[in-house]
Amino acid sequence: MNQSTLSQFGARFPQLAQELGQANLEMLLDGASIQEVAPERTVIRDRMPVDCIYFVLDGTLDVYIEQEGKSKKIATIKPGEWMGEISVLSGEFLASATIISNSPCKLLRVHHITFGKLITENETVAKVLLDHFIALMAQRFRKPLTHA
Repeated sequence: MNQSTLSQFGARFPQLAQELGQANLEMLLDGASIQEVAPERTVIRDRMPVDCIYFVLDGTLDVYIEQEGKSKKIATIKPGEWMGEISVLSGEFLASATIISNSPCKLLRVHHITFGKLITENETVAKVLLDHFIALMAQRFRKPLTHA
């Protein structure tokens, strides 16, 4: 992982980066890749396999669920947030929603094998990441649903 990516991650996820510390952050990002996404591209499709957690560095993405045969927008994901965590943490590796970019996006992809290995082998990383994932989920549940 290059210094530029570490810096970008630290700028978008300052608290997470600080709590992990340099060595643990480098382990998390080791093998991670940057994905550039054009507007109106599907990044994750509902009920399809997901093998990565995506940390959003730049851009915004809309989250849709299928309801009564129609696609309903329920949220927007912004820089400093992540996606794909439900599929990875559930162990099912299937998406729970469709996520489509609505602007050019820069995503940092961490493969679920890397994530799983870190949280099973490193108690500090496990606690920090799981605490942040729980906080993110709580924040998402507190937000009113978008009526699109």
